[in-house]
Amino acid sequence: MATERQKKRKELREKRLQAEAKGKGDEKRQNMLKALAAIGFIAVVGVVVAVVAISSGGGSGDSAKSGDEIDKLLAGIPQKGTVLGEPSAKVTLVEFGDMQCPACKEFANTGAPEVIKGPVRSGKAKFEFRQWPILGPDSSTAAFAALAAAEQGRYWQYLENFYANQGIEGTGYVTDDFLKTIAEDAGVPDLDKWEKDRFDTNLEDELLNNEDEAANLGFTGTPSFAIQKGNGELEPIQFQGDAKELIKAIDQAN
Repeated sequence: MATERQKKRKELREKRLQAEAKGKGDEKRQNMLKALAAIGFIAVVGVVVAVVAISSGGGSGDSAKSGDEIDKLLAGIPQKGTVLGEPSAKVTLVEFGDMQCPACKEFANTGAPEVIKGPVRSGKAKFEFRQWPILGPDSSTAAFAALAAAEQGRYWQYLENFYANQGIEGTGYVTDDFLKTIAEDAGVPDLDKWEKDRFDTNLEDELLNNEDEAANLGFTGTPSFAIQKGNGELEPIQFQGDAKELIKAIDQAN
């Protein structure tokens, strides 16, 4: 009889296959739309300009970082796997997040830079992002792509560039082409290796472990945060949206 973990792995794999099949279908539709757009180029330009104005300006408050800003933010800070920061740091701030989550994107744009520029860059704390894909199959697909980038030391660049280009959850924008473009923007050096690594079934266990840990900590949504002293147990942080709360927790744990 299959164990609960085996059942979860099967469900995760099925969702992954569904997302991949859906992504291929979305790419075909996108190619068709491109062909149609070429026919009605002038009319489409007007629509595109209007859409861009609404999505990137229009009082939305979107403060996504540019590629140069991402490189500057992370420059010189060591990273290993999913962890950013000096290995000698005694405290680790852990975020459980979903890359399709709008609230996670908002924190990445406004809160995370304070943490990274402050205690992480100074060597006081490490910052770990644990993938907790709770918004559907596309979130799992994105998580695998980011973890594959981690194999080449570009995990945090992948996260930040994904958030900078995040679409509306569940709309099918997380296609193979989209993920590869993010990998290119993130500076993943070996794209063939990245392509292979993101289909490594061992990554499924990592996502399931994160899911179990989040449940044990009582988390119900993303982003959620915890603090860890050395190799001790994770302790949840009551985060209300202000990065200063996280920095205070880091200071108290040191």
